[in-house]
Amino acid sequence: ELQHLSMNKGMQKKRTLWSQAGQKLLRELPLKPWAACRREDLLGLLAMLNQQIGTLDCAVQHAAEENPQAKLLMTQPGVGPNTALAYVLTIGDVSRFGRGKQVASYLG
Repeated sequence: ELQHLSMNKGMQKKRTLWSQAGQKLLRELPLKPWAACRREDLLGLLAMLNQQIGTLDCAVQHAAEENPQAKLLMTQPGVGPNTALAYVLTIGDVSRFGRGKQVASYLG
């Protein structure tokens, strides 16, 4: 909805709308009172969701750092805490697989 509001006013910055600068531009858009109220509601919701996501990201980071297998996986380029923890929690004990192909078959 925020993207729709911005595009109706000529802004073409889909990805950068969520940055601090993009949110500032959104707040400065001249809108009718009902649309301005909706914009503020949505920006407030965005801020709340970003805070919750940040809290969850910290929890995942902490859980991954506490898990030896996930920590080892994160030494590989491109493997972050989300990927490492998802892999470890999905696969479980890797010693139950004799070869890498068995892991691939297990994952489907």
